Amino acid sequence: MNRTRTFQLLTGVVLALLLHLQAQAQTLRLADIKTTTDVGLAAPLNVNSLLPIVNNQSIGNATIDELLYWPLIWIGNKIEIRWHKSLARSIQVSRHDTTYTISIHHWKWSNGRTITAADVAYSYDLIQAFGTRYLNYDIGGIPQMVRSVTVTSPDQLVIRTTRPVNPDWFELNGLSQLMALPRFSWRHDSINYLFAHQTDPTLARIVDGPYQVRHYIIGRKVVLVQNPRFSGPPALFHKLVYAMYTPSEGAFCALRSGTLDIGNVPHALFRARHLLHHLRNCITDGGFTLNYVVLNYANPHASFFRQLPVRRALQYAINESLIIRIAFNGTGTPAFNPVPGDPPTYLSPLIRHLDAHPDLMYRPAHARALLRRAGWRTVPGDGWIRRNVQGHPLVFTMLLPSISRTQVVMADILKQEWRAIGVEMHIRKLPFNLMLAKLVERGGTWESAFLAWDYEPDYYPTGEGLFNTGGGTNYGHYSNPELNRLILATNLKPGRKALYAYERFALRHLPVLYIPLQGNIVYYAPSLSLAETNSTLYHVACTLPHPVIRHGIPPLVVHP
Repeated sequence: MNRTRTFQLLTGVVLALLLHLQAQAQTLRLADIKTTTDVGLAAPLNVNSLLPIVNNQSIGNATIDELLYWPLIWIGNKIEIRWHKSLARSIQVSRHDTTYTISIHHWKWSNGRTITAADVAYSYDLIQAFGTRYLNYDIGGIPQMVRSVTVTSPDQLVIRTTRPVNPDWFELNGLSQLMALPRFSWRHDSINYLFAHQTDPTLARIVDGPYQVRHYIIGRKVVLVQNPRFSGPPALFHKLVYAMYTPSEGAFCALRSGTLDIGNVPHALFRARHLLHHLRNCITDGGFTLNYVVLNYANPHASFFRQLPVRRALQYAINESLIIRIAFNGTGTPAFNPVPGDPPTYLSPLIRHLDAHPDLMYRPAHARALLRRAGWRTVPGDGWIRRNVQGHPLVFTMLLPSISRTQVVMADILKQEWRAIGVEMHIRKLPFNLMLAKLVERGGTWESAFLAWDYEPDYYPTGEGLFNTGGGTNYGHYSNPELNRLILATNLKPGRKALYAYERFALRHLPVLYIPLQGNIVYYAPSLSLAETNSTLYHVACTLPHPVIRHGIPPLVVHP
């Protein structure tokens, strides 16, 4: 998912807060909360879709969509299925790991109808119909590794795969994409109709999640109210109002004026935090997320990205410690491969060592030597820009979403660091949705772009869809047979050995350039207690793609 964060295991303090929260639950259910999308995660994004599958899967959209439509399986803070919170009652796996029999609870739609297995199968049908336009295409083997989906009874469906697969991977990355959708309401609507009308609230009138849409104004706000027929864990808040502020400085002003009850403070306004002296604050971690610069390997004008020495030089010139200190006000964590390091559950010992000692990867002198040995020279009178023997310069443009000044500061640091090794990078800011549209258009002329990926629904962070040939979100068209083989091995073989091999390859061959992940500064109204605030982060972001933030209490790093 684009733009997207987590996790630390629940500590004793957080568990105590949870117990306190449970004692206050009845009171909290009466509360109304005014907030923005992406609280505790990133700069707020607009909501431009109310329907799953057909949207661009930004966190702004996912925040709303997953409050309306409940997932088949609910992933807990230890990346495990929490059955009491899942629509699925159980999943039985055949002896040869090819047949998955899914039984569902007898939960209800908001109109009182019983949810059926056919409603779950319908979500797979829509994914298949949407095809490669579906941004999670090929993640978790959906739909390419699925042989058949058969509804065997009103509360049971059977999914058969084309070959034996790693059950953990298939459940956490594949089945996690499925949900019940109102087939009886949408059955006469084509996938193209749903795509074209994804902002129509009437299509979202029948839901099975904890909230329903009361009011929606594109670009301004979404008002959600409790769904009284929701069969899962009870919603704590009577009403959630999501105001849309882009760029994020608007949310800062709304916090100061009291228009918002809770929201992020941009890192660029960290020095102005004294203006919010009447509010309390905490810091959340950056989440189970990848920040990266995607490179367009299909653009002949940026063909130098296909040269591994160029990519390595660019990565060695990234001063992650400086970015964390200057752009993120010291709240971030380093990253040197696609697998997130917080928590370090899936990290190999090598990557853990690099994350603990980020300066080992900052080697600008080595970066300059790599470029020199690869034939890139500075030309007398040409300033700092390196050119190859044909005279082509090492110059490119990076697209940047215009939602956060923090990202602009980060990009400026990259620009200066790369200029020091003879590479010139230009920055072009675009609205986030326009930038995504450019990335997915055929024959795109863009050269590079800053993106973030939240590992949801791909909780098992293997890279399919992102870096395998033809992956749905492989925007740069990176293609390497060996990486394809390593990704496939993580899909088929249980255990960490295959995952560690994938990490090592991604570190050495750099399908993208890795950027550190920022923490997030959250301020909230003093009328909210500490426990209520954690509950608010949990509920206003309860669909966030992180086990702890999404399904528990986000970690409190600082609470003055």
